[in-house]
Amino acid sequence: MRRAWRLLAAASLTTLLAACASAPPVRPQTPAVAVAPTPVPARATSIAKTLIPAVPAPAPRDLWQRIRAGLAMPNCDADPRVVPMARMLVGDPNAFEQTLSTLRPMIALVQQAVEAAGIPSDFTLLPMVESGYRPDVVGPGNFIGMWQFDRGTARAAGMPLLPGYDGRRDPWVSSVRATRMLARYGRDFDDWRLVVWAFNQGEWGIKRMLAQRGAPPAEPALPNWPVGAATRDYLLRLMAYSCVIREPGRFDVHLPPSVPPAQLWLAKLDAPLQPALAAHLAGLPVTTVRALNSGYLRDQMPSGAPWHLLLPRAARQHFLDRYALLPPRQWTKFARYRMQRSGSLHSLLQRVGSARLQLLASINDLDPDDALARGTTLWLPKTLHQRALTRIGGASGIPVWHEVSAGENLWSLARRYRVSVGELRAWNHLRSNELRVGQRLRLDAPGVGAQRAARRRYTCAQHANRVPIIRRIHGVSARQTRADYRRAQSPLDRLGHCQRHASRRRRTGFYLRQRQAQGSRR
Repeated sequence: MRRAWRLLAAASLTTLLAACASAPPVRPQTPAVAVAPTPVPARATSIAKTLIPAVPAPAPRDLWQRIRAGLAMPNCDADPRVVPMARMLVGDPNAFEQTLSTLRPMIALVQQAVEAAGIPSDFTLLPMVESGYRPDVVGPGNFIGMWQFDRGTARAAGMPLLPGYDGRRDPWVSSVRATRMLARYGRDFDDWRLVVWAFNQGEWGIKRMLAQRGAPPAEPALPNWPVGAATRDYLLRLMAYSCVIREPGRFDVHLPPSVPPAQLWLAKLDAPLQPALAAHLAGLPVTTVRALNSGYLRDQMPSGAPWHLLLPRAARQHFLDRYALLPPRQWTKFARYRMQRSGSLHSLLQRVGSARLQLLASINDLDPDDALARGTTLWLPKTLHQRALTRIGGASGIPVWHEVSAGENLWSLARRYRVSVGELRAWNHLRSNELRVGQRLRLDAPGVGAQRAARRRYTCAQHANRVPIIRRIHGVSARQTRADYRRAQSPLDRLGHCQRHASRRRRTGFYLRQRQAQGSRR
């Protein structure tokens, strides 16, 4: 909100300029938008109340017509500085049109929130001035999100700020809260120009000036109040953007058509869902889903956060069809499994004894007999996922890997896979117990870890027995070498003992220290 740097963020978004009819700023009476029910597939009756659209259905008019109908800011000719500012922001009309085409889904989303709040459509363009409609942008002073809220203002606006969730990064939540705040400012100031200044500079400073000076007249369009240059420029940019919507042809700008499938759809859920799994169910890239739902900072939706997903409307039916395969709570029990060798889903599930082959094949959009290459990622229930790791890893002897998710640590993973924390640290060469999200850890199935440790001990003793230089230099026998190994305190010490046999220098130094510690003659 109160920063000059935000004014540069929208420079890449060329402005929409047009000749506009002059009129004093008034608050339009925007008709209420009806919320249309979302049809769900017949087989999805168990989740009929799960997927409730929180976004009002778009009105049966073109997006740009809806914005034009709700504009209330002074026109382009109300101030001589508006037209030059608009020309500067538009720049290359072709590049500006491409930018608008890319931002069109987010503009439509904000317009729906603006209509629901009953404020002028000029504020639909405010995120263009603030951040260029980027939900994940972070500015100086830790101002975050499409509307650029700091933590204090976000809390005052009612945005949830939780571990793992930031409402400022959520496009829909932040838009709803921001438009409600703007509506409250409109009731307090009764002048939309002052509302823009209050949003940028802070409401209390503008309220003090209003009490001292009274309401500003309609002319000039930019009130002659002692506000900062950045705040004055902030209003000027918004007026320039609003101007263009009225008559874009004046600046050779052709607004991209508003196509309904290009709009966004919000699904409200009764249970948390991993964004990566949601992307799989919707048939979308994970990066797309994460960009639209950047409010979730981790791989899981935390408790206390709003459980919803913002998805392209074109992917709506695909998501509903696959999400209906299981009750909502069942999806929380899924995890990713990476194939450690080539095969088919049928052969994989035969080994773990699963009877739900066809269901899991549908979830993974596969045929049970499709050939799967090594490294293919599958979504499986966590219990089945663990059994797959156990049996396939043990049968093939190939190292099995686990990708660390949010909230996991060495102790929880050791308990899940029935190994020790020391073994996990040894197999992955970890110097501390700290893990990072996305880190890959090597695992050993139950029973396999002990067999590998036994092979390691035997190989180490054999290796020491093959090195006569140790006996020649230090006067120790192979029996003494094995005895020294058996006296090691822990598996990590034994592993370190083996590693010290990697070179002559390490072997010599190890036995030299051992003999010195024992006070023996060399």
